Amino acid sequence: MLEKIAAVSSRTHGDARKAVEILSKSAHIAEKEGSLITLAHVDKAMDEIEKDKYVAMITNSPKQLQATLFSIISSPPSHKPLHTGVAYGTYRAFCAKIKMRALTQRAFSDLISELDMYGFIQARVLSQGRYGRTKEIVVNLPKSLTDKLIQVVLMEFDLNPLSKYKNFFRYSS
Repeated sequence: MLEKIAAVSSRTHGDARKAVEILSKSAHIAEKEGSLITLAHVDKAMDEIEKDKYVAMITNSPKQLQATLFSIISSPPSHKPLHTGVAYGTYRAFCAKIKMRALTQRAFSDLISELDMYGFIQARVLSQGRYGRTKEIVVNLPKSLTDKLIQVVLMEFDLNPLSKYKNFFRYSS
């Protein structure tokens, strides 16, 4: 177990703080379960630390970026990748609901690129010939994390995720 923690922390520039964070989180999880720390606890701790990183990043982001992420992860689920136009429609509807000025589609597209850079989504530009270009957006985050991000964004906008907004958006708990 300690070998795994040391290996993980050495991969991230040998930072001892990372090892202490993983060990601490593992101990907390094991304590809640009433057992000794195992490799399963270490794996679970590393997953939780990664999720916490995404949550902290979006919590400290500008409101427009939060709204953009919300529009992407709350768009109706489909087996096909999401395209910019659909996500922008959801974004505009969300902005109207919260009474926030919506950005232009060009600025929205820039925010999608930023979310791609941060690792929340994967976006690639598709050329549709004479019909223009669009971005194909794929969310590769686990459902538990997207649900948590939806809750965080709604709370950042002082919205109760379980109130009247649960019917407007895909999210429900």
